[in-house]
Amino acid sequence: MGFDEFLKEASPLFGLQWRLFRRKGIKRKVERRIGGIGASNFQNYLQRVRTNPEEQKHLSRILTVTISRFLRDKTVFQTVGDSIIPALLKEKDREDLRVWSIGCASGEEPFSLLLFWKQKFEKVWPKILLSILATDIDQSLLERAKEGKYKRSSLREVPEEIQRGYFTNEKGIYALDGTLWKGIEFRRHDILHEEPFSEMDIVFCRNLAFTYFSKTAQIEVLKKIASSLKEKGYLVIGKDESLPLTYPTLFIPAFPMERIYQKF
Repeated sequence: MGFDEFLKEASPLFGLQWRLFRRKGIKRKVERRIGGIGASNFQNYLQRVRTNPEEQKHLSRILTVTISRFLRDKTVFQTVGDSIIPALLKEKDREDLRVWSIGCASGEEPFSLLLFWKQKFEKVWPKILLSILATDIDQSLLERAKEGKYKRSSLREVPEEIQRGYFTNEKGIYALDGTLWKGIEFRRHDILHEEPFSEMDIVFCRNLAFTYFSKTAQIEVLKKIASSLKEKGYLVIGKDESLPLTYPTLFIPAFPMERIYQKF
């Protein structure tokens, strides 16, 4: 059994599209895992994956690892800040703003949202509580997120004044101010196989479900996101992604260029 055949057999176990994982880096990681656990070849490893839930989790993490950085796709954050958040905060009797970051990896996205809030909204709306739920299937990535330490390359889109105000350079590693943890809850969650959270105003699901998942799995995830959002809540996906064709029954494009949709 070759690598492509292995992917064809293994990817559907996770609701994934196998063709996206043919790149050499993924193959090397799978081969290292095979050697690390003493499996003899792809065929033998596939049997392990099919019968061992823990190995299924490990392979899923290899296939869907998300690479991110702070303020990735600045125009998205600008649109959220200039249009979406102000519109939501003008609602009568609002006491909080609830945001869900799905596939948060090592925390760059939720921390970006929090930094953005502090810079632009915290003083203007002092009575509004920002609540960010950051979830990922990979517990090791969540633990890294909780450390709040990043390489310089992760901050290349962060303005210097924000870097100086909220990061400490520790021998080339940039550590976030510890006060920033308030307002973010990191939690392990599998969006494909577990129930969604509820009463969200904005859901970020970028460069994960609508890139890696099969069309059937994408539809299931989209339904879950719709159920998690409040009426007229917003969904933000990756700039190179598109929603499955069933989305018009659940969402309308709010800002098409930024791939931001509104529940209706």
